[in-house]
Amino acid sequence: MAPIASASASSPKPEYQHFVPQFILRNYAHKYTGPKQQRGKKKADKMFRGELVVNNVNLASDPICIEETKVKRILGIYDMYQDTSAPTAQQRRIESMFGELESRASIIFRKITKAYDAKEQGVWVTRDERNAIRKFLFLLKYRNSTFHRRFYHDSEDGYEANDKEHVHEYMRENGFKRPVDVWFHNIKTIMELDMDPQGLWIRALLGKMYPADAMWFISHTQMMYMAICTPSDARAEFILTDNSYGIFEGPNTFKRDEETGEIAETGWTSFHEFAPLSPKLMVVLRSFMLPNPEEDGSQSVREEREAWRKAAVDDYYGSDQTSLLADLPIAKPRNNYSQVVNGRVELLPGEDGKLRKSDKFCFRFFPIDTEHVNKINHFLFDNAYKCKNIVFGDKNIFKKTLEWYMTVPPVYGKCVTMDAAEQRRKLLENLAALMTELGSTKKPIWTEIPDETLSEGDRMKVLLQGAMQVVSHMIENNTNRAANSGIGFMYIYECLGGSAKTLLKDLEQAQRMLTLRIKIDVWSKGIPEPIREQARIWLGDIYVEGCPSRRILLYLKRIRAMILWHDKEGHTMQEAGKDSSVLDGPEDTIAEAAHNLTTRTRLSRLMYRTAMNDIEMAQQLDFDLWGKAPRGIEGAWQLALVGKIVLGIPGDLKECGIAEIEGLAVAQEKVVRDQGLHRMNAFHNDFFEDDEKIEVVTRVMVKPHCQRVLGGRMKADLGRRFEKVLFEVTYPTPPVKRRA
Repeated sequence: MAPIASASASSPKPEYQHFVPQFILRNYAHKYTGPKQQRGKKKADKMFRGELVVNNVNLASDPICIEETKVKRILGIYDMYQDTSAPTAQQRRIESMFGELESRASIIFRKITKAYDAKEQGVWVTRDERNAIRKFLFLLKYRNSTFHRRFYHDSEDGYEANDKEHVHEYMRENGFKRPVDVWFHNIKTIMELDMDPQGLWIRALLGKMYPADAMWFISHTQMMYMAICTPSDARAEFILTDNSYGIFEGPNTFKRDEETGEIAETGWTSFHEFAPLSPKLMVVLRSFMLPNPEEDGSQSVREEREAWRKAAVDDYYGSDQTSLLADLPIAKPRNNYSQVVNGRVELLPGEDGKLRKSDKFCFRFFPIDTEHVNKINHFLFDNAYKCKNIVFGDKNIFKKTLEWYMTVPPVYGKCVTMDAAEQRRKLLENLAALMTELGSTKKPIWTEIPDETLSEGDRMKVLLQGAMQVVSHMIENNTNRAANSGIGFMYIYECLGGSAKTLLKDLEQAQRMLTLRIKIDVWSKGIPEPIREQARIWLGDIYVEGCPSRRILLYLKRIRAMILWHDKEGHTMQEAGKDSSVLDGPEDTIAEAAHNLTTRTRLSRLMYRTAMNDIEMAQQLDFDLWGKAPRGIEGAWQLALVGKIVLGIPGDLKECGIAEIEGLAVAQEKVVRDQGLHRMNAFHNDFFEDDEKIEVVTRVMVKPHCQRVLGGRMKADLGRRFEKVLFEVTYPTPPVKRRA
């Protein structure tokens, strides 16, 4: 690479230039009260009592440590925007323009922070002010240290980003000698841009700057809306990292060059982006591709949104791809020219629909719970491996935030994999040491996925080998079932929305889900088994809530094979001689029968409970579930297992997820309670509490009416199989002859 040459003797004196403005850093700052003597610090870095400083995790030190740092000397680079090719008087023209833009932006942001401090519900800004904020937020992303590394080179050979061919072509066509000239030109063009309400600027911008980055600016300002979040709990705060303004939440993909070994991002889609304003204020940008109840009342708007999502997300990552912040409670700002009527946005009387500079927008302060605050901080922590600093407000709050990040199971990220694996691992190890130094006794958790560092060809080879036996079983199973009943595995998979096109990806994702399940088991060794079991349940709930039912079905096959084939390493599909019939399970019947009777999540939960109970029975149930337990330790163990299978895993029948059966269960439960049927001598032990006896007797009462209440919504044979699975496996029910 060819970095910019050092400034000549005639250049201006070196200047520290911030890529995060000081007016934002001051929101994190406090006055220095420490000692006057500070050994080991350069003169420029020494602090004076009363000077504004921030609490900062210095990631560049070894070991990393928490220290106070001057606002004037953090989140910046010396001569970051200095154009050494220009005359001396013009070398800092970009920094001067930034100064003017920051001056205007600081007034607007002070307006926001003052409204928050005054405990107002929100803040009104004009269209011009909103556009200035949007422009400023993009430039905070585009001017940061990441882009400095991308563009700051003396020759085109130094530019190594994945769009280098396009940049080189743009440079040659427009007479730019250095990549940094393209960067400076783009920054200057955006800062000088007049964003007229009619949107004429959009077409003009494409002809004025590097087109790919122009499109990025357009999508950033026009295809995402802005909201302001604040923690609902005073004990939660947002952190600030070097690259906070460049972090996004959403899917991305990487590929390794088999010749050079280098790893490059091949695609990404942003659902949310972040801009910290203070420990208590975070600007969140949300993609217009995510559902918006106020706008989706309009069929044309909804269809346009769905078409965009299909092109940008579904066709690339799959229709099941969701945002980890989909439930973040934010909404578009209200304005002074429209209103919401019956859930739909309408113009106010007298408004003609024309957009004007004088239009005003009200940005509410959305209180968000600590879980959402932690998730946002999680994304910032996850990407801090590229950073030198983590700035925060309160030390005690930061300790809890760090502890949560380091100990939460890695569902949202925290993976050492493919892209910058060594840097990620080093950051996590350093943060773990810092957490311990701060007094935490908890064990840090993260995951490492070495197969992600394989070439695309090798990764696919491993995936196909791992899935081969599952697929062969599916084909065999499909043939046998089709011969016997006309229905095979692929029919069930297709009932759940799958196809030959989605099968390979679903197999890959199911394997990843299993890998995380195995890792949680490994991490939790030595912890009491009830806590480990709760972690498994918690992970299952996350999968059920977030994954399509067809993928849950494949995951359950993986779990079944792992447990019943006794491969503790999880590599079960490649072991020869195992009985592939264990992959058949009663969850297949649930999927086949109930896929059109309930919602995706409720169906997945019913399948999951059914499979878990069936696996538990196959693994441990070598006695009569409804027989009398022997005395002693063996009897106590048997009773505990009965409780787990009968009640612990499935829960109550009235929450099975199928409305007709739930309604019948509620009615029959009332009869059982009113008539005291549960007090009859239905069981040979007193292990069940009254409420548990009521549940079991309710199942006995519901079972004979199951097919009737479903009203012929499935063929008779399937209805009988469904009833058998539901009352023998999912919700174990004693035989009628032993009815209370």
